[in-house]
Amino acid sequence: MIKIVFYTFKGGYSGFKINGHSNFDVKGKDIVCAAISALSQHTAKMLVKHCGARIVARQEGLLEVALNNIDNFSNVVLSEFKESIEDLQSQYPRNISLEVKEDANRHTVVCS
Repeated sequence: MIKIVFYTFKGGYSGFKINGHSNFDVKGKDIVCAAISALSQHTAKMLVKHCGARIVARQEGLLEVALNNIDNFSNVVLSEFKESIEDLQSQYPRNISLEVKEDANRHTVVCS
C-alpha cells in the first residue's frame, strides 16, 4: 500500500511524504504507482522551483517534501495535489492510504 501523509502547520500545508508501493500490479505495469509517481514528482518539482521547498528524502518507494515557507501558491498546489490523490484513493482504496497530520516539529514560516 502507498501511504501518503500531508503535513499541516498553522492552517497551511507544510509538506508531504509518500512511502511504499501500491502492489496493484507488477513493477512497470502498476497504473496506481505510475499515477501517484507522476503527480508527486510534478508537485515536488513545482514546490522546489516556485516555493523554495526542499526534498527531505527521495529513493525507491519514498518521497518527502518540506516547505520552509507556506504561502497561498504552495497551499493551492498542495490542495490540488491532495484532491487528485483523494480521487485516486476513491478508485483504489486497497492501494492508497491518505492521512493529514498537524506537524508542530517543522521549521516552517507562514507567509501572507
